[in-house]
Amino acid sequence: MRLAFMHRRLAGGGTEGDLRRMAAGLAGRGHEVHVFCARIDAAPPGVTVRRVPIVRAGRVARLLSFALAAPRAVERERWDVVVGFGRTLRQDVVRVGGGTHRSYLATMEAAGLRRGGRGPYHRAILWLEGRMFAPAGHRCVLAVSRLAADEVARDYGVERGRIRVVYNGVDLERFSPAHRATLGPATRAALGIPPGARVCVAVGTGFRRKGFDLLLDLWRSAPPRDTVLVLVGGDERLAGWRRDAAAPELGGRVRVTGPRDDVPAILAAADVACVPSRQEAFGNVVLEACAAGVPVVTSRRAGAAELLRDPLSALVIDDPADPRALAAALAHALGPDGPALGRAAREQACGWSWDRHVEQVEALFAEVARGR
Repeated sequence: MRLAFMHRRLAGGGTEGDLRRMAAGLAGRGHEVHVFCARIDAAPPGVTVRRVPIVRAGRVARLLSFALAAPRAVERERWDVVVGFGRTLRQDVVRVGGGTHRSYLATMEAAGLRRGGRGPYHRAILWLEGRMFAPAGHRCVLAVSRLAADEVARDYGVERGRIRVVYNGVDLERFSPAHRATLGPATRAALGIPPGARVCVAVGTGFRRKGFDLLLDLWRSAPPRDTVLVLVGGDERLAGWRRDAAAPELGGRVRVTGPRDDVPAILAAADVACVPSRQEAFGNVVLEACAAGVPVVTSRRAGAAELLRDPLSALVIDDPADPRALAAALAHALGPDGPALGRAAREQACGWSWDRHVEQVEALFAEVARGR
């Protein structure tokens, strides 16, 4: 197949990381893959990167100009399938890896974490979503979880028959329990973890949406015994999070590292991972922690929680803002059953390899191509 992917950025984590892995995986299976983006970054193996010129005068202009220009650039050639990774007007397949912006805004506003109304940028995203999810904007929606599929159907009235759920996968070699012995001790020492202390890691970008403030509140009021909280990732107010973590009442029990590219080492140092997301279409770190043999506490608002079966389902809480439920789940993961939960996590992750994900996506794209 000749495939065109559209996304404004190629470098980065989250959706960008999924795009790179998917593109490389499909190219490795013999497909011709082109990525249309606003800036030329290093191309994944076997993939052609095509630059789309955009207006760079402000984020609204960047957003809208790419949404309009990318489909026009793609339409100059023949493709078997055109895939939009979010916020482009026309494509065959809309890949939904981050949920809908409408649900994100509603969730954050309901939690009192957004004030001041919806400015031009957010209104522009909502307009693009409306066009993208309209019948003329796509032929199929690829959602990374049932949770994401439900958001698309509820928020934009997309027919269920046009939505397909394909869960993300994980690199089972990059994330492995074997790293606990090889990478874990040095990483703990570099983080300044005291001897004998346990480690709870939370990894993600956009700390409030990920629920990291809820973890910080728990560590202020009723922290798990002898446990250091390590927050890893990017946030627009990272300096403020670091000041909060240094507060005397936290007693040095919290570390805020900022973004890191050694997540396998971070997970190798962990006794438990926690992803108490308020809104999360999937949450790759849930599956990555499982693959690393680390028990994961998460919420039903993270799509990856749909993959956690007994005994791991006991670590999934209904409401991330419920401090008692969060504390109880962490205590269970850090208790005597922790090692067994880690082994169960690895076993479940082995059923969700990245190769399996690429196979399923390939089959979906072939079906879409046949229907053109």
